[in-house]
Amino acid sequence: MKRLLVLILSFVLLGCNQLSQTNLGGESLKAAVYFSPRGGCRRAVIKLIDRSKKFIDVAMFSFTDRKIAKALIRAHDRGVRIRVIIDHENGKSSFCVGPLLEKHGIKVRYKKGSGGGLMHNKYAIYDGKIVSTGSFNWTVSANKRNDENLIIVKSEKIANVYERNFNKLWKLAGLTN
Repeated sequence: MKRLLVLILSFVLLGCNQLSQTNLGGESLKAAVYFSPRGGCRRAVIKLIDRSKKFIDVAMFSFTDRKIAKALIRAHDRGVRIRVIIDHENGKSSFCVGPLLEKHGIKVRYKKGSGGGLMHNKYAIYDGKIVSTGSFNWTVSANKRNDENLIIVKSEKIANVYERNFNKLWKLAGLTN
């Protein structure tokens, strides 16, 4: 049963075309699930940020939540390497926190979708060990008004798959600061 759960989670998180590339090989997998509105998504993300020690990489379609931005700034100030990719169009919004993060020395890039559409990812990698992903954008609306979901997975192997994707997107995105 446990093996089936890992297989299903891998399928959901990685997509069917990458399932065969991700073998957890006995690695234990821990997951927590949150729903919004007001279901603890923001609080869970901030807790992950506050506990990170080495690096946080974020690929977020829409990022307007100043409380999460301030948590990233605190992490940056204590020496955690932070990189953020935000969708190009959402980066033009006056509510986008990208410029605030850049002002505090955090590297931010804005990217269009690889097919010319949206950079619609919503995930973060914490210290190469934990991934948060789901429909939850880092916005006040996602936290207070929208029906959203967030899954937090503790697995170095899954984190490595996300990190490879992030690094690919980072190279494709234009540096603004």
